[in-house]
Amino acid sequence: MKRYTAQIDATLPIIAIDIGYSANNRSCGFTHTGTSDTHSLRFGDCIAATRDCLTAQGPHLLILEAVLSTYHRPDGNPDIRGDFEKGRGWYYGPGVSTFAAALRFLQVLDRQLPQSFQPIPLVEGFLSYKQTRTQHCDDAQRLLDEFETAERFQARMGSEPISHQVAETPHILRYNEPIGRS
Repeated sequence: MKRYTAQIDATLPIIAIDIGYSANNRSCGFTHTGTSDTHSLRFGDCIAATRDCLTAQGPHLLILEAVLSTYHRPDGNPDIRGDFEKGRGWYYGPGVSTFAAALRFLQVLDRQLPQSFQPIPLVEGFLSYKQTRTQHCDDAQRLLDEFETAERFQARMGSEPISHQVAETPHILRYNEPIGRS
């Protein structure tokens, strides 16, 4: 059985993470259902906080503001996963670092959790197209607060999850429309 699934269980509490990837900076925002606290954490500390929350409180749906699937054209070259990410493709710019961060995050979390914690529902939060700079904690809180109202997308046919530990391509929730489209 695979550790992560794209099957959303809306009855579960949520862990929301605005993922960052830095050696020294607190680049991740972290919050979860049942608390008003948000935390700005370093990458490794965010994995530990997620593990601790899951082991202490049980199953949660996990939202990562990070690339959780890829798409490659028949010629082997990367391409966007759908119109929802035009101008913010997964394979260039900030998308690449969130892809790397998510891959590492899921691998390490998988190793640190007991096998009984599976499958963990996984959703991609897409918070691009922001008009102003925001704090990681604010973004994590927004992932949690607007989970029900965010636009839902499925990556185009032929997209693949970023890891063999993810059973199927996760759903993508877009929290902002591209500027000029509203």
